[in-house]
Amino acid sequence: MKFTGKQVKLLELFSKAVANRNRIKILVLINKKPKLNVAEISDILKMNYQSGAVHIQRLEKVGFVYKRYKGLSVEHVITERGKLFLIFFEKILNLKS
Repeated sequence: MKFTGKQVKLLELFSKAVANRNRIKILVLINKKPKLNVAEISDILKMNYQSGAVHIQRLEKVGFVYKRYKGLSVEHVITERGKLFLIFFEKILNLKS
């Protein structure tokens, strides 16, 4: 395989985005239950609201989740890229060595 410098940088950003167990939990949760807001995500995962917001922001930055505005509320939905990363993780975890 051959990657360009830009592609390597993107892979680094993706890797950093999922290099935290809370961000992985958020990604899995949003995949199972789309349209949750930060408060709901933080409550379900038993984390501080501000921490949840920062983790979600990091996932948004790399395009794994996006915000959907509904009146005064902001819902978070997983993107196709986020779903593909979860599928990738699942395949790696199910590999027989």
